[in-house]
Amino acid sequence: MEIRLEKIEPERNCYRFYLIRQERDLFESGSLVVQWGRIGQAGRMAIRSSGPPERIEALFERLVRMRLRRGYAIAGAGFRSGGAAP
Repeated sequence: MEIRLEKIEPERNCYRFYLIRQERDLFESGSLVVQWGRIGQAGRMAIRSSGPPERIEALFERLVRMRLRRGYAIAGAGFRSGGAAP
């Protein structure tokens, strides 16, 4: 599962993205990979947690809710990776 969130506030020169992705490894446990930064840039990446898939899914949902409360919105279906900031 993967979700891309964006926060765009031109008056504050704020063009940010937050990508949250669940991945499975060879041992059927999961990892939560998070990438964030300015839209149009590669940004930073971190593996936030690993463990049982149920735990990773709960953390995934928690991170999405937290970012939505902070003003991020789910990116539209017409999004293309690597686009430049307006």
